[in-house]
Amino acid sequence: MVSLVGENTSKGGCVQRNFLYLIFVINVLFLSASFSVADEPRRQLVQELLIAEGLGPSQAQSIMQDPRISICSDIVIKNLFFSSAKGTAEKPDVMEVDQRQIKQGRAFIKEHADVLSVVENRFGASPRIITAILIIESRLGAHPMPYNVVNAYVNLAFVLDPGYWKELQDLYAHAYPQLYDEATLTRAKRKAKWAVSELCYLVYIANHLGIDPLTITGSFAGALGPAQFIPSSFWIFGIDGDSDGMASPFNLADAILSMGSYLKKYGWREDASLEQKRKAIWYYNRSDVYVNTVMMLYEKLGR
Repeated sequence: MVSLVGENTSKGGCVQRNFLYLIFVINVLFLSASFSVADEPRRQLVQELLIAEGLGPSQAQSIMQDPRISICSDIVIKNLFFSSAKGTAEKPDVMEVDQRQIKQGRAFIKEHADVLSVVENRFGASPRIITAILIIESRLGAHPMPYNVVNAYVNLAFVLDPGYWKELQDLYAHAYPQLYDEATLTRAKRKAKWAVSELCYLVYIANHLGIDPLTITGSFAGALGPAQFIPSSFWIFGIDGDSDGMASPFNLADAILSMGSYLKKYGWREDASLEQKRKAIWYYNRSDVYVNTVMMLYEKLGR
């Protein structure tokens, strides 16, 4: 009898757990369906913009209907308010740099002497300037890049949907009252249109590499690889640095050669004036604080 009572109790508990789990699943499916219905117009909007930008209709639809696309509104906030290089309280004109990075930079120059020599001979960009930029951009390729880049660009593009902008205001305006300023909206819309274009180039790169674009990770600003190229820049300046027949922003040799190409295009020469050197770096990242920091590292790596 004891055994039978225990078995019945166990079965009853199992039934109850299964019932509760079923209710949970139904709720999740209901919420997901509700979310999808509410989310569909903005997905359709971005899909149409991608097609207008030149992306194939079938691929645009496949990307925008992919369940891996999700609302990540914090990405928009980061891009609007945290994307510019900032100095420290003690030195507001220069970014904070761990001094150990300089030592690591010197070791990096020795370790990658062959490819850095190729860049210098071909494009006139010294190992010091390439390494200085890589320290800032990705800690010499060691900094984690956890953001789904397609999702980052899609969420920026969602700003073109007035409903999404209203949701951002409701969520974040208490901390960022600038969200109610017309100037902020204008800047956000400009960034959204830019994001649509960059997303197209990202897909072109993914197609070239034969990979699923939704597996690509990078920064919250949509930059790729150790050199942190935006997709359009790599599409234009990307070079196959290791002779494998494919230029990839995630390959260090390719990234280094591409950096040299980019810097030469914008006027970098080792014998150029300080003003010209600063101008070339400014085109890499349009921030005086960024330029100051790169030039500081450039000088220190030469000592």
